Amino acid sequence: MDDTAKVTSHDLCAALKLEHPSDEYVTMFEVRESVGSAHGSRADAIVLSLWPSRGFEMTGFEFKVSRSDWLGELKNPAKADRIARYCDRWCLFAAPGVVKEGELPVGWGLWELTATRQIRRKVPSITREPEPMPRAFLASLMRSRARLDAEDLAALHARQRHEWEKEQRLREKDAASGPDAATRRELERLRIGLNKLDEIREATGIDLANYTPSQQWIERMRLADSVALEHKLRLLRDLFADHELRKRIEIALRPEDGNGR
Repeated sequence: MDDTAKVTSHDLCAALKLEHPSDEYVTMFEVRESVGSAHGSRADAIVLSLWPSRGFEMTGFEFKVSRSDWLGELKNPAKADRIARYCDRWCLFAAPGVVKEGELPVGWGLWELTATRQIRRKVPSITREPEPMPRAFLASLMRSRARLDAEDLAALHARQRHEWEKEQRLREKDAASGPDAATRRELERLRIGLNKLDEIREATGIDLANYTPSQQWIERMRLADSVALEHKLRLLRDLFADHELRKRIEIALRPEDGNGR
C-alpha cells in the first residue's frame, strides 16, 4: 500500500491542528465563501495567527488525499481564488504523491503529510496582499469557529465519558476478581482478632465474643502472661500480716464467680 492510500482527510485535519497550538492560532475547518443559500467556494481550513509578531497572518488550505481529486481541482484552479484572495497565503495540504512536479499553481505552497504523520513543507507559499473581507465571509468564519467550539466540547465530553467507562470497567474487574487490597487487609485483621479471642477463651474460659468482662477480669488477663508477678503477689500475701494488704492481694488473685462479681 502506498503513502497516498494511508493518509485521510481526517489525518490532515489532525496534523494541521497539532501544528498550530490553540494559544497561538485559530484553526477553522470547512470555511465557506459566504453563509446562506449561496455558499460558493470552500476552504478546507483557515489558520489565523493570534500573535502581532506574525502580523495576524491568515493562511488558507486546500486538502487533497487522492490523485484524481487533485486532477479535478486543476481543471478549475481559479475557484480557490474566491477565498484565497482574503488570505495572506494559500497552501495545498496533500498526501504524498498526489501532486506531481510542475502542477502546482503559481503562488501556492505545498505541504505533504507522510505515512508516519510528519508534515513536510515541500514548496513555500508566496505572501499576497489580501483583499478586505466582506461581512458575508466574516460571518462564515465566525460560524466555522462556533462549530469548532461545539465539536471540541463534544470531543471533551466523549473523552470524559471514555475515562469514566474505563474506570468503571476497572472497578467491575476488581469486584469480579475479589476484594481490593484495603478490604483484604481488614479481613486479615478480623481473622487475627478472632484467633486471639479463641486463644483467650481457651486460656481463661472467657468467651469475649458473647461476654464483656468486668474490670477485675481485664486486670487478671493483663497478669495472665506474668507468672512471676502473680508469684510475687502470693509471696507478699503470705509474708506480711497487714490485713488490708492481704485483702487487696486476695481480691486481685481471686477469680470472678459466676455472677460476674
